Amino acid sequence: MNTAKHRVIVLVTMLSATISAFAQSGPLEQVKDDFVQNTTFGGCIIGRAGWTDNEASKSETDFQVRSVRAHVAGKVLDFGYMLQMEMTGVSGGKMEEGPHIVDAWIEWQKYDFLRVKIGQQKRAFTFENPYHPMDIGLGTYSQCVTYLGGYVDRVGEQMSHGRDVGLALQGDLFPMGDHKFLHYHAGIYNGQGVNHSDKNKHKDLIGGLWVEPTKDLLVGIYGWSGNYVNSEGLTLKRERWTAGLQYESDWSVRAEYIGDREADGWYALVGVPVVDKLKIYGRWDVYRSDKSWNTTVTNYGLAAGYTLCKNLRLQANYTFTHNRTAVDRNYNTCDIQAYVRF
Repeated sequence: MNTAKHRVIVLVTMLSATISAFAQSGPLEQVKDDFVQNTTFGGCIIGRAGWTDNEASKSETDFQVRSVRAHVAGKVLDFGYMLQMEMTGVSGGKMEEGPHIVDAWIEWQKYDFLRVKIGQQKRAFTFENPYHPMDIGLGTYSQCVTYLGGYVDRVGEQMSHGRDVGLALQGDLFPMGDHKFLHYHAGIYNGQGVNHSDKNKHKDLIGGLWVEPTKDLLVGIYGWSGNYVNSEGLTLKRERWTAGLQYESDWSVRAEYIGDREADGWYALVGVPVVDKLKIYGRWDVYRSDKSWNTTVTNYGLAAGYTLCKNLRLQANYTFTHNRTAVDRNYNTCDIQAYVRF
């Protein structure tokens, strides 16, 4: 056999064996295994039946499918990812109903002290914003988080579920036994909410810093500097800050104050375990649309949540509202909500 030809055959054989071994036991196989084994599919359904004696309401009784979501999440090597869709609600800032993207991000998670996330994600603002609707305790987010945290934002932004598109850094530092003492979270975002590109040359800067002096107790502050361009082309400033605390264990305690250039609000929540699977919540919830007492809307809420199993919960909510901006200042709202996660 020709020596050169023999060498080529040997080289090709060795290269083929190397590629095969690499594919079977190297990074490519690891990526395949990670994708197949660590990918999860899930979602949630929230249904509601409600009653109110508010004269401004179009109907005394109301049945709703509040939310239907589906997601895929997982991890490949050191990168986590999530894609989540909302099947109900307003899509893209328009008034038609339809599916739309809620989360679409990838995050480098190699180190606890530095994680990098890019894509559509939760804004790094307030303790309550990251809560899943099933875990809030009162059936709805507080007024100040709703209007000043990017849900139904007071500047007119479309319903954005507390999210925006951007790049965020976060990490945990200084171990203290079974927890880390310090957490930071900072991000740069478009400022236009979900499923919208930027409309000016400025970006929103949002960040938070909190300490955990003892396990499950967080005390911290957040800041938000940015702007929003509305449908008429007007630029509306968002200069906000919040301070608060959170304790989440058998008992639940949350309290926050959020201040804006023109509006502010605060809430305090306590959740008390009564018997196995049953938890009672109370919340004082205040919002002022122009920082004056004449525009104060105060909600006093009580709720009882019964967890039948890990992914199924029934909750009864009652709210007494004192609204100084309305003709009918005092009214009651009751509802029963069912939460299913899968």
